[in-house]
Amino acid sequence: MAIYAISDIHGHYATYKKLLEKLKFSENDFLYVVGDVIDRGRDGIKIIQDTMRRPNVELMLGNHEIMMIDAIDFIRKNRSNGLNSKSDLGEAFTPIDLWFHPANGGKTTYNAFMKLPENEQDEILEYLKSLRLIKRVHIGDRTYHISHSYSVGYKFGDELFYKDALIDAESVVWDSLLDDRPPIDMLEYDWFAYPDDIYVVGHVFTQRLGCMDDKGRGMICRIRRRGGIDVVDVDCGMALNSKSSRLGAFCLDTEKEIYVTYK
Repeated sequence: MAIYAISDIHGHYATYKKLLEKLKFSENDFLYVVGDVIDRGRDGIKIIQDTMRRPNVELMLGNHEIMMIDAIDFIRKNRSNGLNSKSDLGEAFTPIDLWFHPANGGKTTYNAFMKLPENEQDEILEYLKSLRLIKRVHIGDRTYHISHSYSVGYKFGDELFYKDALIDAESVVWDSLLDDRPPIDMLEYDWFAYPDDIYVVGHVFTQRLGCMDDKGRGMICRIRRRGGIDVVDVDCGMALNSKSSRLGAFCLDTEKEIYVTYK
């Protein structure tokens, strides 16, 4: 049995399947997918559906999944109210604008989602809203703190669900443990509630941190941040859609790294 973590697949279903094949992933293994399976690439909905079917794969929410939840809820609410434009809504920038912005690339995911029967759309939304933001996994003398990008400043045990942390969700998926200072609204708390954990995150592609192999491809990057926090970034740049893009798996049992190239 092996336990893996990957992140930021961004719609590249073929690369995701290629990685599972390379891992020889079986029913005895477990995989944490640490957010951002959708957008930019074309097959994010297929990846969500795949994780829904697998009892040994846990998808955790990233900022792109939360953008999707917010945008679809916004669309459904305002359709039921008979409102059709931003001027009707009195808003200059809506959740739809954020998700569809070129920097986020949500339009492709939206188009695929809307082709599904309504009952399948409902199942996907219900599934996404049921997911965790944070999971702490204990292996031997190590505890891995798995989240898309950040944490909260208070004790929560071994898991924090989206439904239980709506106020904190935006910070957990948008702020970054790779920054040197906490967000201003975190200053009232201890910065990290679990300073001895190993924090496994995505969100920031490792090429941006200078973590690349001799061919310029992203590598899983382990960094000790201010305050002594040990961070493992597993986002190897699939969002870049380039020759530098890879999907990297970090094995929590052995701390080995396994890669497949962008397909």
